[in-house]
Amino acid sequence: MARRTDGGWPDGPRSLPLRRRRRRRRLLPAVALGAMSLGVAGFLVMLPTVSDACQPVPGTPDVSTTRAAAALAPGSDVLIVGDSYTTGRGSYDGTHGWAQDLVADRGWDATIDGVPGSGYVNTGATNSARSTYLSRIERRGSLDPELVIVQGSQNDWLVSSATLEARVERTLRAAKRQWPHAVIVAIGPSAPQPRAETTTGISSAVAAGARAAGVPFVDALDRQWFTKMNSGSYAAGDGQHLNDDGYRYLAAKIDSALEELATPRAGEQCA
Repeated sequence: MARRTDGGWPDGPRSLPLRRRRRRRRLLPAVALGAMSLGVAGFLVMLPTVSDACQPVPGTPDVSTTRAAAALAPGSDVLIVGDSYTTGRGSYDGTHGWAQDLVADRGWDATIDGVPGSGYVNTGATNSARSTYLSRIERRGSLDPELVIVQGSQNDWLVSSATLEARVERTLRAAKRQWPHAVIVAIGPSAPQPRAETTTGISSAVAAGARAAGVPFVDALDRQWFTKMNSGSYAAGDGQHLNDDGYRYLAAKIDSALEELATPRAGEQCA
């Protein structure tokens, strides 16, 4: 189940965070060391610890591929914080967005916290600081997620790039302090064209804030997920949000981007 959101323009508030509790056994990565033959053939399998198996490449966000793989595993506790795209505004029932699709496909135990019109700075129609991403993350302190995804926010179009960048860094650093063992990922604005063209500055500011915080950033604009060619098929009637096909498409793109975090990179040190 998903919630409605505001993908760029302040609108009526509606925040109905979803908590799915499906406890599943955690999956640990296994590395086969190969057959050893000394009269009797056998196989030796070792289970590296998540923290020591692979170390991130210097100069990149401090997330090892081993940690990422564990965080993405079925049954992982996941927190998703975002705006109307996270709640699914524009879908067939207005409550089924990319987050709900991704959670179902991955089999995660997820809390989905979407508030229409909200952002790192923007409070939406609530006019309350409690609606910003930072405040909502802080109120989720009782959770113990292995993965935290912060989506957006094209709603932060009324603030300067410097202000937004600083708030993004503060928000993501707060998430890292609150959940030091979790993998934190920021997803940038992902509106269809032509709305996407107006979010370039926002995306750059969010990217800079994420980089300063040492958090992986997924840049939908740079990756050209939504183009002039495909946006007509994926945009909702208002041109600001996505339809059902658009949210499924976005979920698949985000899924692939997350998988990249779990793929060993050149120069990564693995024990």
